Amino acid sequence: MPDPEFVEGTDNQRAAFSADGRRIITHDPGQLPEILDVLGLALAETQNNLFTQSGRLLRIYPVTESKPGYLKRIKGSLTLHTVDGAHLTELATRAATHERYDSRSQGYKACNCPRGVAEAYISRGYWPELSELTGFVESPTISLSGRVIDTPGYDKETGIFAAFGTIDGYTTPPAKPTIAQAKKAAQVLLDLVKDFPFVADADHTATLAGIITALIRRSLPAAPMIAVTAPTPGTGKTLIAETFAILATGRRASVLSLGHDDAESEKRLAGILLAGDPCIVLDNIERPLKGDLLCQVATQQFVKLRPLGGSGMVSISTASMMVATGNNLSIVGDLKRRVALIRLDSGQERPEQRTFNNDHLEEVLRRRGAFIRAALTIPLAYLANEAPTIKGLHPLGGFEQWDRLVRRPLVWLGLDDPLKAAEVLREQDPDIETMRMLFGAWHNQWADKDLTAAEVVAASLDCSTSPGGGVDYTNPGLRDALQMVCSEKINSRRLGYWLRAHKDRIIDGMQLKQSGQSGHDKISKWKVVCG
Repeated sequence: MPDPEFVEGTDNQRAAFSADGRRIITHDPGQLPEILDVLGLALAETQNNLFTQSGRLLRIYPVTESKPGYLKRIKGSLTLHTVDGAHLTELATRAATHERYDSRSQGYKACNCPRGVAEAYISRGYWPELSELTGFVESPTISLSGRVIDTPGYDKETGIFAAFGTIDGYTTPPAKPTIAQAKKAAQVLLDLVKDFPFVADADHTATLAGIITALIRRSLPAAPMIAVTAPTPGTGKTLIAETFAILATGRRASVLSLGHDDAESEKRLAGILLAGDPCIVLDNIERPLKGDLLCQVATQQFVKLRPLGGSGMVSISTASMMVATGNNLSIVGDLKRRVALIRLDSGQERPEQRTFNNDHLEEVLRRRGAFIRAALTIPLAYLANEAPTIKGLHPLGGFEQWDRLVRRPLVWLGLDDPLKAAEVLREQDPDIETMRMLFGAWHNQWADKDLTAAEVVAASLDCSTSPGGGVDYTNPGLRDALQMVCSEKINSRRLGYWLRAHKDRIIDGMQLKQSGQSGHDKISKWKVVCG
């Protein structure tokens, strides 16, 4: 039997160290809680790239090869990998000297960490002794307080792991840059993208906002999706997205193709968020971009998703920059207010045949360090000048920190609002167009009179026969609006669903209100009021 004085409890376990400085863990019966406590200390003391995030144990690994499928990653891309029992057995064996009593020799012998111990440690689900990971970065960044993070390794204040070495051309920006230095930095970035056929100045600014966002996204609790659109292929949408990724990581972006339905898209997005990619490009989107998941990823710090091949929900950090590209990109629903839009238009039938003065992506790589310094200088200068209020610039709800570190600094320098171009999304939204048509036709016909869905449908179908044998509708504008609402055949059931979904919505000063119920049938009545 083992010497009872040698294994009398946690204190002895904690005090035992081998000649190489590692803790000695003795695996004796009845000692599991103490063993797990000491194992946690050993893992924390060992530089083994082990972190916790959202109830998971994680390590950061480079991708060795790009596999075919819905996700394309460049070789060398860093990703997060969940540590399972088998792998933790290896890490634990490396972190400490493990011993087990051997009855034949009447003494302790070295052994591997038992798999059951590793599994029990993982099952704890709470590891305060380990470092909590916000995310990894591959370029210098700044914290919400404006502190530059450009020293490789783990940053305790933010939970960010800086996974980069020396970057050619990069020097730490001034702690308190002047507005003149910030304007000079902005010009450096504007010169970088000057050859792109932007529609307006606001698109230039939105591109600068994308560059800054790519570098500081890990520090932001939320950030808008950057959307790049153009009327024809070959205009430069993907080049813009690649610019963001190269500045943030030193390599091209991870490209994700969405599934044919929301369920498939959700699983694919869950997988790439679990892997922690810093920049995710949804490339060449052909269908309207919408959905609760994309809205949540833009505005919430964590989302609960079910990964591919998994049966349970997991909490996942959303601290990844999202970029969407597409020809005449359509963004609808609530997502449109969570987007910064970049519009390109070369005015040419074959824009891919244009010639540039240089290789854009090669220049981004060659001068990456200088561009990073310039991008970080802009928010640092704004904070150094006490983050002044911008008159007439209303904050973007849900994106307060992005507004403070990206949007307002650019407007403060005299540039256009980077969200200005996104205003066109509201005008192009078919749902808003439908509301405008129906509310207008409704109010013109009945003012603020209470009506049931059936009464509205009956009025839209009221018609007479013209002398030529055609049909003349009494309310053609109302009928056209209801055709958009009902998609197919106009009926009160479809209209009722739509009215309930748009209750209290306001468009052009007109608001849809539910105004009680009709008689004994308890059928909802509606009206459109001007306020």
